[in-house]
Amino acid sequence: MRPRMTPLEIQKREFAKQWKGLDRVEVQTFLSDVAEDMEALARANADLETRLRSLEQENDEHRERERILKQTLLSAQQASEDIRNAARREAELIVREAHDSSEKLTHSALQRSAEIEKAIHELKIQRANYRLQLQKSVELFQQVLDFDREEDEKDRPLSYLTRKGESAGS
Repeated sequence: MRPRMTPLEIQKREFAKQWKGLDRVEVQTFLSDVAEDMEALARANADLETRLRSLEQENDEHRERERILKQTLLSAQQASEDIRNAARREAELIVREAHDSSEKLTHSALQRSAEIEKAIHELKIQRANYRLQLQKSVELFQQVLDFDREEDEKDRPLSYLTRKGESAGS
C-alpha cells in the first residue's frame, strides 16, 4: 500500500496564515519530524518489500525443487517397481526354462537308461548263445574225441595181428 503523501510533500506543506494561529516554528518542526519518520518508514517498507519479493522467489524455487523431488521420487519408485517386476518375470522364465530343461534331461536319461538296459539284455542273450554254441562245440569236440578214441581202440587189436608171413612160419 502506497501512502497518500510523501515525506517531501509533508515538508513542503504550507498552511494558511491566520491572525491567531499555531506557532509556525513548532508546526515546521513537527512537520519535519513527521517527514523524517515517514521517510524512515518508506525506506523500511521498501526494504521489506524487497525482502518479501526475495523470499517469495526463494519460496517459489523451493516449491519447484519440491515438485521436482516429488517427480523424481515417483519416477524412482516406478523404476524400482519396473525393475522388480522385470526381475520377477526373468526369474520365473529362468525357473520355467530350468524346469523344462530338467524334464528333457530326465526324459533323456530315462530313455538312455532303457537303451542301456536293452543293450545289456541283448548282450546277455548273446553271451547265452555263445555259451550254448561253445558248449555244443565242446560237446561236438568231445564226441569227435570219443569217436576218435573208439576208432583208436578198434585199430589197436589190428596192430597186434601177425603178419601173414610171420604167422605161417611159426
